[in-house]
Amino acid sequence: MSVISLKRFDGEFRLTWLIRCPQCGAPMVANRTQNRQKDGTKINRLYYSCSNFRNKGSKVCSANSIRKHEAEIYVVDRVKEVIAKPNILKAIVKNINERKKKRIKLLQQQLDHIISKVTELEGRKQIYFDLYEMDGLDKGMFSKRLDDINSELDRLHAQKMELTLELKEDNVEPVSYEVVRLLLDKFDKLLDSSSFDQRKTLMHLIIKQITIKDTRTIDQIEMNFDENTVHHFLTADPSAIHAEGSFAVQMKRRLKGQSISIVI
Repeated sequence: MSVISLKRFDGEFRLTWLIRCPQCGAPMVANRTQNRQKDGTKINRLYYSCSNFRNKGSKVCSANSIRKHEAEIYVVDRVKEVIAKPNILKAIVKNINERKKKRIKLLQQQLDHIISKVTELEGRKQIYFDLYEMDGLDKGMFSKRLDDINSELDRLHAQKMELTLELKEDNVEPVSYEVVRLLLDKFDKLLDSSSFDQRKTLMHLIIKQITIKDTRTIDQIEMNFDENTVHHFLTADPSAIHAEGSFAVQMKRRLKGQSISIVI
């Protein structure tokens, strides 16, 4: 098979690398089988199959194939269903905000614990200084204990900085139902109006990953929207600049420096 036909074959698959194997978690890739009927007619069947199985064989994983056409139709239909049924989308947005709230609470508890530990170590450090000045500790012992405390303080300060950044990212206004609805609606409209290559690019831009069940049916579609998403939307559909409530202005303001992740 030539390189050109291989590329064409792979290009037929919009969801390559997006679907995850339910057994090992590896990306699913293009697979094609050919069956011969009793009358001699050949039938090509297209699937997404585990990349580990395709590259390394059955010792590593199984094919866990899922039919190409059914998977791609399901993704598009699921987006349309969520847009068409506000109660579904509202439940999704509510779940996002509840999970976000729980995560913020957990991060804050971890940060408070670290701040408490830092305060305790700083106090212990002062005690050692006082003892040393009163000749209660020899120089060697003083240096060792100080080094141990400073090492632990460095570790805690690094964790504190990391947690503070995570809290800053998460501690933004709750995800808006209307924003998610507009983003999904724009995604859906572009899927309908774009060429095949544009639809594939769009799916790979928006969809983070697709998980499937052991029954080889789609379980969840994880999507992510950020400033790059809005830029792509406007490039693909310049009319969006003047669309519903000025889509461009709303989205750029809402998504500046952050992203919205949803699971449908």
